[in-house]
Amino acid sequence: MTNPGSSVVRKLLASPPMLAALACVFLGAIDLTVVASILPHVISDLGVNTADIDRYIWAVNAYLISYIVAIPIAGAISDRVGRVPTFAGSLLVFLVGSIVCAMAGSLGDLIVGRAIQGFGGGGLLPVAIALTGDTLGKRQQLAGIGFVGAVETIGWVVGPIYGAVMTETLSFGDEPWRMVFWINVPILAMLLFAIRGVARHDRNRGSLGTLRSLDWLGAILLSVVLATVTLALASGGELGASTGSGLRAFGGTENPVADRVPILIAVAAISGMALLWWEHRVRSPLLPLRLYRLGDFRSTIAANFLIGVMLMTVMVNVPLVVALGSDRDSAGSASALVLAPFTIAIAVASVSMGALARVTNEGRLMVLGVLLSCTGLLLVSPFASTGDTWAMVPGLIVTGIGIGMLLPPLGTLPIQIGGEDERGAAAASALTFRLLGMTIGISLLTSAGVWRLQVLTNLLEPVVQEEGESTALFLVRQQAFILDHAIPLSRQVIGETFFVGSALAALMLVPVLALRRIGSDDSLPSVADRRGSG
Repeated sequence: MTNPGSSVVRKLLASPPMLAALACVFLGAIDLTVVASILPHVISDLGVNTADIDRYIWAVNAYLISYIVAIPIAGAISDRVGRVPTFAGSLLVFLVGSIVCAMAGSLGDLIVGRAIQGFGGGGLLPVAIALTGDTLGKRQQLAGIGFVGAVETIGWVVGPIYGAVMTETLSFGDEPWRMVFWINVPILAMLLFAIRGVARHDRNRGSLGTLRSLDWLGAILLSVVLATVTLALASGGELGASTGSGLRAFGGTENPVADRVPILIAVAAISGMALLWWEHRVRSPLLPLRLYRLGDFRSTIAANFLIGVMLMTVMVNVPLVVALGSDRDSAGSASALVLAPFTIAIAVASVSMGALARVTNEGRLMVLGVLLSCTGLLLVSPFASTGDTWAMVPGLIVTGIGIGMLLPPLGTLPIQIGGEDERGAAAASALTFRLLGMTIGISLLTSAGVWRLQVLTNLLEPVVQEEGESTALFLVRQQAFILDHAIPLSRQVIGETFFVGSALAALMLVPVLALRRIGSDDSLPSVADRRGSG
């Protein structure tokens, strides 16, 4: 018996325009997480203090926030002016951001470049989803959209490995990490040329004047909410800590916005309430609020949020563990080798879910996926604390299998619930909440880690240059302090982070159990069905 999903994949890959669109989505997804493995090189070359993690984590956060905001905006623009102009514009923005990142002379420059890059990368995803709907018949659209989401998520997981390979094997010069961004220029140029074939499938061509009806105020309010929440979370690690403690003991500098966290939270709350008020009243809202009234849909997006937290827990913390035990030149390649089994496990489990779902209940498989993810992170935790890098691999494989079992149903169930009328909005919402999990997860875990280090190091005397002490002697003393205290305590905190990630994975059982009845249904009640029955 032929698997209908495999026939859809073959049809998409056989279409040159669709293949180009998928390549664009994959590249944008890779660049979302690529900095995870190149950060040690970046902060060293840009002269950033390694103790100021709550500052340089914005090389990740800036991309994530722009990426999230771009998804609904680009989707709406593509419906008004057409797929080709929107895709081409997103690629050009991504290209500009890549160049800014490649030429960055400071952390601030890099963050600006990453924000520009993220807006372009996020704009590629909804257009590819819409193009899939344009290309396939109605009976095949669900599988096609699910495949686009799978390509996107696998790109996120491959990103750190790609960054390590590019930096340490294919790059050249004194600052090889820049090649990760420079290589995008010829790739994007080729994709811009290839995407011209999409014009034949472009059924939604309009004029730029139609953009006036776009929910721009909603986009601005959403941006403010995400930026202020993320900044507050990432800067909150010093709350309650005494001056001179914690990371300051490692030679770090005080976070310039740490004392403004209450103000940031207040702005986020006010902006969030204004966003909800506005989205209930605007004719074409940025957020599909009707979907969020459905309990099944809320369960799917809650699970997608938590799986985003799990993904970021692994993709950020594994390279950190490796970096703490490796020299600068080999940290990236070692991270890639440790993460490779995790990535392969996700891919194999995702592909296998189709066959498994035909012989057993999909709801049970999802519960098993949650339990495996939770168990895997627990297995990683003690070895992350001791820095036993290779001993983490079995736990990462178990985690990868669990995540891989969850990704296909969590990508397709929201689309089924949304129905034909709101299929695109449902797909975008599921991926948006997965990204929100990654954004808020990394900010919250970073802040919690900084705070935990404050507690662990509260009694340590800060490393400060004494009067008359030469800079060279001070640096030697600071390095010895880092080896004796900072690295062991950092490993301990990272190990605890995996433990917290395991608890959050277990929390996913709540929304997944609410969806167990869905696994045995051939078709789900969509938004339209519920309107009709109501």
